[in-house]
This record gives sequence, C-alpha cells and structure tokens, in this order.
Amino acid sequence: MTTERRQTPRLRSLLGARARYNQKRATLDCVVRNISDGGALIVVPDTVLLPADFELEIAQRHCCYRAHVRWRTGTRIGVSFEAEAAPEIAGSAEADVAMRLRMAERDNARMKSRIQQLTEAG
Repeated sequence: MTTERRQTPRLRSLLGARARYNQKRATLDCVVRNISDGGALIVVPDTVLLPADFELEIAQRHCCYRAHVRWRTGTRIGVSFEAEAAPEIAGSAEADVAMRLRMAERDNARMKSRIQQLTEAG
C-alpha cells in the first residue's frame, strides 16, 4: 500500500506541454497526465535526460510553471512546482522577464558559492 504524500490532490489530465530549459534554447514536447497546484506527472517521448529545473509551459491552460524533477521512471517524470512561480500567462513579456531574472539570480548565487568553495580550497 502506498502512502499519499501530496499536499493537494492531482487531477487526471491529457494536456500537451513543452519543457523549456537551457535559457529557453532547448525545448521538449511532453504530455501532462495529472496535475495539481503543487506539481504534475509528465510523460516524455523517450528516456530523455531533462535537467532538474526547467519551465513547463501548458499552452491549453495559458500558463507556465517553474518545475523541479522529484522522481523519474523511464519516460514518466514527477515534478513539483515552485511556490513563487504561480501560473503565469505564457505570452506575457513581464512574466517572462521576471522568470528569467529569478533564474539569473539563482545561477549567480550558485556561481558565487562555487567560486568561494574553490578559493577556500586552493
């Protein structure tokens, strides 16, 4: 018997979606099989190596989520949505700029941390 650990129930779905990563230079078409406010189950065409963090755009819902991979099994991937990235209008330029800014700030913090580790070690 499996214990349900989700905070919000997921609704079955069959929605076309697109995973965007590498600063939106790479995309991967996928299918959302179930979704909730906190996450989703997506199915990809092959056992593709998707990065741990990416944007999940669901055109039918006119929204884009910042997603984090929680688990993978073959072509099925369970993702959680970041709390700060509530559904946004996919075509909104302001939402796009805000999301890119958050990603750049996060990358900057990671690089600063890595530089500090390297300078302390050497």
